[in-house]
Amino acid sequence: MDGLEKEQQERLKGFRVSLAVERYLSSLDKQKKELFFAKGIEMLKERGVVFITKNVVESIIEELSLQKELEKAKEKVKEKKEEKKEKSIVVKRSLGKPIAAEYESSIKPKHEEDVTGKSRTQGTVKDFVNYFRNRFYSFRAMFRMSLKGYDEIKVEDLKKSDGEKVKVYCMIYEKSISRNGNLLLRIEDLTGMGVAVVPKSSEKFEQAKELIEDEVVMLYGVVRRGLLIVEDFDEPELPRREFPVVEKDLAILYLSDLHFGSVYFMQKLFDRFLRWIKREEGNQRARKLAEKVKYIIVAGDIVDGVGIYPGQEKELIVKDIFKQYSLFDRFVESLPSYIDVIIIPGNHDAVRRAEPMPALSKDLIASDVVSLGNPAVVDIEEVRHLLYHGTSMDSIIASIPRLNYTNIRDVMAFLLKKRHLSPIYGTNPIVPEKIDYLLIRSVPNIVHMGHLHRYAKGLYKGIALINSATFQAQTEYQLKQGHIPTPGIVPVLELKHSSLSLLDFNSPALFCNNC
Repeated sequence: MDGLEKEQQERLKGFRVSLAVERYLSSLDKQKKELFFAKGIEMLKERGVVFITKNVVESIIEELSLQKELEKAKEKVKEKKEEKKEKSIVVKRSLGKPIAAEYESSIKPKHEEDVTGKSRTQGTVKDFVNYFRNRFYSFRAMFRMSLKGYDEIKVEDLKKSDGEKVKVYCMIYEKSISRNGNLLLRIEDLTGMGVAVVPKSSEKFEQAKELIEDEVVMLYGVVRRGLLIVEDFDEPELPRREFPVVEKDLAILYLSDLHFGSVYFMQKLFDRFLRWIKREEGNQRARKLAEKVKYIIVAGDIVDGVGIYPGQEKELIVKDIFKQYSLFDRFVESLPSYIDVIIIPGNHDAVRRAEPMPALSKDLIASDVVSLGNPAVVDIEEVRHLLYHGTSMDSIIASIPRLNYTNIRDVMAFLLKKRHLSPIYGTNPIVPEKIDYLLIRSVPNIVHMGHLHRYAKGLYKGIALINSATFQAQTEYQLKQGHIPTPGIVPVLELKHSSLSLLDFNSPALFCNNC
């Protein structure tokens, strides 16, 4: 073992090492060699490795190098935090002190509505039964309408209530259109299953066509031969919400679907955004707005991920998941230190694919961010936000004919109308937790989603709807599906004035310094 010290040779005893590996170890530079023998040998023992190959050595060294990088990044973050505490914020004299730097942050996550650290399910049949029961019971108190003259009965009592006007609290198991064109609903509660019919002649027929499977409803009607002939129905809609008064002249910026690591990541466009947020470029109005930005929320798909879909490796410029997140860390560290970043994961991030998703761990993201689950509820300056990546919107669009990928505002409003972020079971993977974290319990002021790569805004019962765009160009998959993204469009909400501005980083006018 020429080139190896005696102590290093001793450490290799107990392993089967080929001559080729001995030569490879001898050829390593001093730093890599020390790293391998200092920590790599113990890792091999812990993993029960007996026969050491060149590939094993390379992978161990790569893993240790990455850990070292992460430790350095964490140290930088620690130093940055200390610097933030001890020193005042430094800005260019020519720019002056930004408004956002004058205020302390106010971020209050509602941890009871976040699955992070609470997932205990085993995915058994019993877990799924308990999950749907929790949904069924939780909705009961949310129904506001109560028509007079209808007596509430259980589903099992339909057969013995012929001719009576009744109301039934139930879940829709299945829906279909009969040969006569009537809407058939197979319904259930904890007592059994039955059938409800919405006649095509009913005033409620068109509305009832947008009832969906697994939705919890209150049906009102008359029983005929064991069938409930529906005259009206009630859904657990959200009450109207008033936007709170905020005295601080601060702003929140909304991002989503950054997809760091993708070959389609639009670096030049993103650099324009960075120059603006740091107030290095931009017209007078844009710079004034940048001064107010105190918070940035990222609604998932921070990175492009690895192994998300077949052949993805061809569309990755960075193929290591840790290095993809290190690109995000660099972005956070480049931001002015007075800006706070709040993140949730999406379907491309390194958490479980099924919802609800726990928060991204510090093993992945070393930078100083507030990491929450998907979905999450958080009060920012007393303005309640419901954050959800938006994966279920695909299944809603597929189920409701009037909805599509260009009227995203209506898709978001539909979810709020159902008071559930993923109401249809089976199309969007769900983890059967003891509590249905996808049920909208708190009434938000703002709902922020992403996933569809298109910007959208709107209002629903006083609740602001924001769907962030992306910084990723149209992918081959999106092209085949007819999805047209709107990259580089960033919404910014000024809290004091309750006004939403759109910054289009594709527009040269935004960077006209003489404007």
